[in-house]
Amino acid sequence: MIGNWTFVQECESPASFAAAAASFAAMAEQSWCVGQSLVAIGPAASGSLLFSAEGTYSLALVFGGTLDINYPASCLAGVSCDDATAGFQSQIADGTFPMPNVTSIACSGSSNCVCRAVVNVPRSDTGTFSVSGTILTLTAAGGGVTSKSYCVADKALHILDTAMRTSGQTDIDSDLVAMKQ
Repeated sequence: MIGNWTFVQECESPASFAAAAASFAAMAEQSWCVGQSLVAIGPAASGSLLFSAEGTYSLALVFGGTLDINYPASCLAGVSCDDATAGFQSQIADGTFPMPNVTSIACSGSSNCVCRAVVNVPRSDTGTFSVSGTILTLTAAGGGVTSKSYCVADKALHILDTAMRTSGQTDIDSDLVAMKQ
C-alpha cells in the first residue's frame, strides 16, 4: 500500500447504474423536463493517492466521465438538438445549469435529443489511514471517516464500494482502480 498510486479507471456495476438511473428519475420529477432519463454512464477517474510509511495519506481525485441523458421531444418544444446544445452550454457558462459538476454538453438526434454531459467532480483531502484485513479506513484531517473494501493485485489497487443485497449476498457496486507508480 505504501507509495504513490495514480487513478486509471472507475467501473460501475449494473446495480449501481440502476440506482443512479432511479436517483436521476427522482430528480427529473422535480425538473422542467419530467420525461428526461439517464440512458448511460461512462465513469472515469483521474488523480493520485499517496500513502506514506508514517500512516498518512494525500488524495487528489477527480471523478468524472459522461452521462447520456435522453430529452424527449415533449420537453424540447420544437427546439433542435443543436439549439438545445447551445442553450445548455450557455447555462453551464453562466452557472445556471441544474447539474453543477457538468463542464460541457453536446446533444444529437432528430426529435428526441440524447445529450452527452461531461462531468468532473474533484475531491481532495489528507489525513491518516489504517488497514485491517480487506478494509481500508481513511480518516480525513477534517474529521470524516471512510471505510472501503480493497485489494491489491499486481500493481493495481482496487477500492471497492460494496452493497448487501436482500438475498444476503455482498455485491461490488463500483471499483476505483489505481496503479502503483
